[in-house]
Amino acid sequence: MTVEIRFDGKRYGYWQTVSVRESVDDLCASVSLGIAKPGSGASDPLPLGMNTKVEVLIDGELVTTVRAGKVRRKVGESDHSISFAARSLARELVDCQYSKTLSGLKLGEVVKRLCSTFKVPVKINADTAVVPEFSMQCEIPANALINAARAANLLLYPLADGGLILTAPDDSAPVATLVYGVHFLEYELDDDFDLRFSEYVVKSFDYDGGGAIKGSCKDDGVEFFRPMHIVADRHGHGIGGCKRRAELERNRRLARAHSIMVTVSGWRHAGGLWAINKQVRLVIPDEGIDGVFLIGDRALSQDDKSGSVTHLHCMHRNAFVGEQPKKMKRGAGARK
Repeated sequence: MTVEIRFDGKRYGYWQTVSVRESVDDLCASVSLGIAKPGSGASDPLPLGMNTKVEVLIDGELVTTVRAGKVRRKVGESDHSISFAARSLARELVDCQYSKTLSGLKLGEVVKRLCSTFKVPVKINADTAVVPEFSMQCEIPANALINAARAANLLLYPLADGGLILTAPDDSAPVATLVYGVHFLEYELDDDFDLRFSEYVVKSFDYDGGGAIKGSCKDDGVEFFRPMHIVADRHGHGIGGCKRRAELERNRRLARAHSIMVTVSGWRHAGGLWAINKQVRLVIPDEGIDGVFLIGDRALSQDDKSGSVTHLHCMHRNAFVGEQPKKMKRGAGARK
């Protein structure tokens, strides 16, 4: 497969090392490209500036739009190399600290206004509730936006134009069925017990009644004292209440604590490029796994040793919507 970058009306291709990563937990896609050439590179720079928008294409298909973070050239007498690292246009929402207060708007409108401030394209693909007050004081906008989206059981993640989409976790049919030994030759089961806590307590303040409020719930699978206390954001309190927020935190962590990572050859399935927020059926007979999972992270990579491969980090959909996971066989769901 051919990877190219396009800017100022020109295309630059033939990259030897490629990494393109996206996650439903990150507002930015990240790109890393590298190439080594014979001969001196003193007269062959990559004419990128800090303000340049760069389109990244795979076989002519746009996959992301970025701004460069680092461009490095190493020049010797007989060869030179160029490396390029970049993130998509929402990176300013991740890197900057900003202050803003918005009142009485729907979450979708809050996202639109913040994205408009930073010139980040955004698509709202969900009906959202009113946020009584959204307030940041010298904060990273990405943190506040992701927290508000999670409280509403929505995802906020990057699109090919470099912007964002606010939408629900995908519930459509799996884009593919992957069977161990047929479609992939290795997998990794990840039990991240550090994500789980014995008790979740969410504290807030009733600005109308003038008193402190809280909600709590337990993870019965953790049999020792390991509490998680959370101070609710003012903009999150109106979307479900403290107890609901505690339950969402517990259920999301419980589901996300057990995931599966698989590596497949190539970057495409029958319907197109592998993408986040799509469902896939995984079948691993020896683990008792035969179920549908959501692709939370996806990394496309290419080098001269492994060729083109895709790394998929798959989790149950309830890791993102906060539903109570059902009891399933080992590896296919949450367990003690």
